[in-house]
Amino acid sequence: MKTTTRYGRTALSAVAGLTMAVSMVATPALASEPVQDAAATSGGAEAKDAGTTIESAQITDAVVAGEFSFDQTTITPNEVIKTFFQRATQAICGASTSIAADNPLGWQLSVTGDVQSAFTASVGDLASEESVNKVMTCTCGGNPAGGRAIITADVKGVPIEYLLSRAGANPGANALTFVSSDGTEATFPLSYVVGRHAVLSYEINDEDLSASVGGNNQLWMMKTPANYFVRDVVQVVVSTEAVAPEAPGATDEHPNSPNAGVLAGAQE
Repeated sequence: MKTTTRYGRTALSAVAGLTMAVSMVATPALASEPVQDAAATSGGAEAKDAGTTIESAQITDAVVAGEFSFDQTTITPNEVIKTFFQRATQAICGASTSIAADNPLGWQLSVTGDVQSAFTASVGDLASEESVNKVMTCTCGGNPAGGRAIITADVKGVPIEYLLSRAGANPGANALTFVSSDGTEATFPLSYVVGRHAVLSYEINDEDLSASVGGNNQLWMMKTPANYFVRDVVQVVVSTEAVAPEAPGATDEHPNSPNAGVLAGAQE
């Protein structure tokens, strides 16, 4: 009697900055009773729906073992980033009309709204007070497997959480609106932005943004589609809404699909 083979499935969780590897091992399933001719078996359809193993001449015994892995720590060179993102449409990574850098560190940024101490300061001054480096991924929400709309970079910027602390965000504030120099506005739940370790970047891979994605500064957040990465931010508005805004990507048809590359194939 022939037997079927069931493959164990392992769920993967992609975490920025981590290299993960899992193994898949196929083991023979328990043999089932032979399935007779469909006309003579009245319960065939019901058995199939119930998950009963059905015999097939096309299924053979097999024990297959293999390993595959993926890596999210390989840094994309700025030359590659520039080739793609500075030729892409405005929707890619929140691109504004102009991607030329003026003076990233001299860029003035205001934090206003439901705060105790609204302020305006240059990005350079804020960076001297608090700046971080994070390996982060920027990918378009609808990026298909093997698609080019994904990069991983060493991002340097001012943490948004620091801006909120410096301004003294009022208790109960639940929304942040980022205003770009061209008038573009994007509003997010405050908890989402902080929880995604958001930074206002001014350097990518140790160079000004003009050498890669373009512009003077750009909002970066982990596990977020790149079209929400607002560029050339001039103001951050803290607010308290009756209903917190929806998390970005919640209603997207393809919410952020990063690539995966197979490094080792299955072996019998």
